[in-house]
Amino acid sequence: MNNKFSNQNAVFIWGDSQAYYGIDVKELSNKLEKKVYTSAIPGAGIYDFLLFTEQVPENSEVIVSVSKLVQIRRKENDFNRTGLSFWALKKMYNEDYSINEIYSIIKLNIKPKRNISETSELFAYSDSMEIGLPISHFEDYYREVPTFLEQKQDLYLIGIKNLIRKNCKVSFLELPYHSKLVNIESKSLIKKETDVFKYKIGKLFNNFKMDTISLNNNKNVFKDLSHLNSVGAKDLSNKLGTKMLVDEGTILYTAQ
Repeated sequence: MNNKFSNQNAVFIWGDSQAYYGIDVKELSNKLEKKVYTSAIPGAGIYDFLLFTEQVPENSEVIVSVSKLVQIRRKENDFNRTGLSFWALKKMYNEDYSINEIYSIIKLNIKPKRNISETSELFAYSDSMEIGLPISHFEDYYREVPTFLEQKQDLYLIGIKNLIRKNCKVSFLELPYHSKLVNIESKSLIKKETDVFKYKIGKLFNNFKMDTISLNNNKNVFKDLSHLNSVGAKDLSNKLGTKMLVDEGTILYTAQ
């Protein structure tokens, strides 16, 4: 039930499949000594993020996964079914989402999916990475800057401003890609756009810093090109929790 959002002394996570599989909720909860809930969902879109910012209580502690794949994913492939929010729909309409796009989101939310949990689903450890989606899938995504990229980024900023308005303590997290995907990304003009976007986020806060989380490279930490396995998720969550306990201000943590 979504009444878990009423917990005033908890940490709330938002993200797509990278965060869904890449954050070990139990490990992070133990490290922070707080209840941790996740609203990360595979395929989560900007609409889902706007709705999340409405649902979290004022003065909450929030972790937002800054996924580059959310930004460049084709709009029709976004999940967009975590509940009905006329505020979010209006913001999307104001950012030139079409009537048909708005209507399709409304239809998806006639029977919305549960969007908060106190457990996480992790990929089992394996000595080697699986290919999963073929390289060509990501090459297609990174071939050219999508026309909707700025539109999605602007809506992301609207949601972040909503968290600021609610006096939330926000930590940002960029989960890692496998080196093969990093290589594809580095050759695309999209990388410049997503890098600049981080600085746009930073300008919203008075005390904003960037930091890195170095994962253990003694074992394979990847399930596939864009998702961590359970070993990677536990390592990341432990190190993230350690940093959150001592860091002040707003931090964008980049795991690598």
